[in-house]
Amino acid sequence: MSSRIHNPETLRRLPQQTRSRQRVNQILDIAAQLLEEVGYEAVSTELIVKQANISIGSLYRFFPDKEAIVHALSERYAQQMRELFAARFNPSTINYPLAILLSEAIEDFDKFYTTQPGCRVTMLRSRISGELQAVNQRVDHEIVEQLDKFFALRQPQMNSQQRHLVALVSVEIAGALQLMSLSQNDHLRRQLVAQTKQVLIAYLQPLFPDSIN
Repeated sequence: MSSRIHNPETLRRLPQQTRSRQRVNQILDIAAQLLEEVGYEAVSTELIVKQANISIGSLYRFFPDKEAIVHALSERYAQQMRELFAARFNPSTINYPLAILLSEAIEDFDKFYTTQPGCRVTMLRSRISGELQAVNQRVDHEIVEQLDKFFALRQPQMNSQQRHLVALVSVEIAGALQLMSLSQNDHLRRQLVAQTKQVLIAYLQPLFPDSIN
């Protein structure tokens, strides 16, 4: 991963003032909308500054290039995905029927990927961008750890190694199928979402029989 935008920030420098943070968020919001409207290849820093009504120097104050902006967007989406997952898998949902919980969580992520401006484009871009891939891998790792803890609360007698493996396989299955779904038309995407639910429920139900009503 390039040191230019890695470890730990995408920005040229971290904005400390409220006005600067607002400017960064404005740039990211407009970039996300443009990604949604015209796609990755058509987006340029010139187009972003035109839409934002700012100077190119103002943009370069924070971001060296388009890739850095997209990387920052990916980090933003990653944080939102962490929050989305935590809202479903936490101590307050331990006693929920697992099939319902999984189904709702998968729907949450599908809705996020397809309604958050620029998210689908950024996720698909991660297939060929090592930098974006690294962001997704880091989030996946964190979600695996959270899911492992969640499974431990639901099934404390399960061997820790098996539990971690189950969490890892679950996240990998969901991630692979949902990423594949994003490149399909809406009808096929919805079919893949339904298949993702079926696969994960079939995989996890035998392991957590007491969690399913």
